[in-house]
Amino acid sequence: MKQILIILAFILTITNLNRSQTLEETLSNLSQDAGLAYVNPIISAFGSNMNAGWVNGVPSASILGLNIQVRLIAVGSFFNDDKKTFLTHGEFWFSSENADDILLASGIDPGPNYDAIKAEILSRSWSVDMSGPTIIGSSDENVQIIFPGAEIQGVTLDSVVTTLTDVNGFLDGIPIFPTPAIQLDVGSIAGTRVSFRYFPTVDIGDVGKTGLWGLGILHNIGFWFPNLLPLDIGLGYFYQDLDIGTVFQNKANIFGIYASKSFGMIVSFEPYVGLTYETSKTKMHYTYYFDTPLGQQSQSIDVDLDGENTVGFTIGAQLNLPVVSLNVDYKIAKIKTLTAGINLGF
Repeated sequence: MKQILIILAFILTITNLNRSQTLEETLSNLSQDAGLAYVNPIISAFGSNMNAGWVNGVPSASILGLNIQVRLIAVGSFFNDDKKTFLTHGEFWFSSENADDILLASGIDPGPNYDAIKAEILSRSWSVDMSGPTIIGSSDENVQIIFPGAEIQGVTLDSVVTTLTDVNGFLDGIPIFPTPAIQLDVGSIAGTRVSFRYFPTVDIGDVGKTGLWGLGILHNIGFWFPNLLPLDIGLGYFYQDLDIGTVFQNKANIFGIYASKSFGMIVSFEPYVGLTYETSKTKMHYTYYFDTPLGQQSQSIDVDLDGENTVGFTIGAQLNLPVVSLNVDYKIAKIKTLTAGINLGF
């Protein structure tokens, strides 16, 4: 089992094998405005993944029908190409290296005024345009900051594009963001199934220690209204907590109405659909380091972010075999998500 867990965790970093620094080190070069634009695409992916894959069919409406399943689930949210780059405007502190590039591009040679002009550049944050790869962008591209130009101590400094050599696309153009989970489903009592989701904390290197847990409940309303429709209809609520290193702490909630119908006996086929309302919140924390005339300073960045998904429609199917079942579904929402599961139980 431990080997399986390591393999599942490994898929989070298969595109990140040759990185020279961690995610937290990468973010430490970005001001809050730049950091928000850089991580934006992945925030909604966290929420969409956490709010997917919970249901693979509505439980029986019987008062007591023992059914236990252990499910191995892989979930992935898709990224559009326009999410791989960003362009924004905000505050930024230039590093000592950036200041040297600005002075060199403006034709300012080391001399009596050089250190004084450089110190003034480093003495405050600047309102600038910023662009480049997001966290899911290409590792061959770097974030760029445009110094707007200024008049400092009687010297005109040109508008200059500076490059953050330590900030590129962390996930190197990844088209889909995957997360794994192990889920235990127990039911059905009075038409109700309870679900527990878990993934142990695993250190996945550049990303940090990652783990999750969650729980939920799904109730078949046919328990109260027998023969209402020729299919099973359920109401459900699910919650999940996912930590990604020390940078991201994520929480997600989903409410939904689900319907399914089983065809067959020993071997059966069960299509299912779901209409859901979901929310997700991410707390992002990192430390931003920047240069000043007095030396390097730091600023703690703590931001609360909301995922984009609200309403989703899921369509899927499960193939039930003796002991083993397989399911796959697709969620249509602002962030589209694919789920596949291997389920063991009775």
